Formats: sequence, structure tokens, C-alpha cells
Amino acid sequence: MKTTVKGVVATFIPCFLFWMLLTMSVAPRELIGGVVVCLATAIFTAKFFVHSEPYKLLNPVRFVLMLVYLFVIFFWEVIKANVSMAITVLGNKPIKQGIVKVPVEGITNHYALALLADCITLTPGTITMDVIDEDGKISMYINWLTMTETDRVKAGEIIKGRMERWIRRIWA
Repeated sequence: MKTTVKGVVATFIPCFLFWMLLTMSVAPRELIGGVVVCLATAIFTAKFFVHSEPYKLLNPVRFVLMLVYLFVIFFWEVIKANVSMAITVLGNKPIKQGIVKVPVEGITNHYALALLADCITLTPGTITMDVIDEDGKISMYINWLTMTETDRVKAGEIIKGRMERWIRRIWA
């Protein structure tokens, strides 16, 4: 893997934005410190993070879609999963845990697959264990704490909710 200028820039920008969110300061000392730390981080880590299409999310339409997805769609999925887990735990319901192989439809970009896997893992009651590609058909193995469906497609619809459609829309 080779570090490229595009990769460094694509890594630096979100790193610096995160720095700004953490410091909540526009003092020159903070800004200069942030640039130095984030640039050094980007130089040393870009080759591990950015493999293709480094500027795809810098498209304003995709960026707005990503914000809508994160703050509306994903937030809602997390709330639904939290309520479901609270009902299960507080209602003293038996837990039927299992691992299900869920097909992924229409997502081939590695960043989009990582985003979907991370979002599934961040919703309570599910953990993405592996993402596999078998002859062009991508699937995820998901440990599901409150397994209500054994059919792969139906289980995928329950677990992924609207997340897969939105991620496909953002990264298409």
C-alpha cells in the first residue's frame, strides 16, 4: 500500500473536523496544533484507510445525504433497537440468540460495506462478525441477540432496516 496525496487529504479533512469538534475552539494555538496533529496522523495512516475514491464523500449531495442518514435514519434505527432491547431485558423475555448470514444487496464499495457493518454493530442487539464475498455475492455474518427470524432475507430486512438502502443511495 502506498500513501497518496489524495489519501492524505481525504484522511486529514475528517480528522481535522473531528479535532475542531473536540476542542470547540478557533484559537490560533488550537488550530495550529490541530493541523500539525491531524496532518501527521493523515500522513502515517492514509495508506491504511483510503484505497479508492478518496473524494467521494466530499461531493456536497453525498455529504448532505450522509448527514441525513446519520442524524435521522441511523439515529431512529438506534432508538428502535434500544426500545426493543429494553423491552426484552425489562420484560424478562427469553433471549433467543443466534448467528445469521445476511445477504447484502447492491453494495460493493468497501467503505459502504464498512459503514453498514459498523452501523449494524452500533445498534443494540447485533454485532457484525464478518463480511464475506463468495463469487461476487456479499454477505454478513451477524450475531443477533433477539433472533426472531431464521430466513436470511427476512432476517436481513429486520436487522438492516432502512440502513442498507440509504447507504446504497449515498455511495452509488
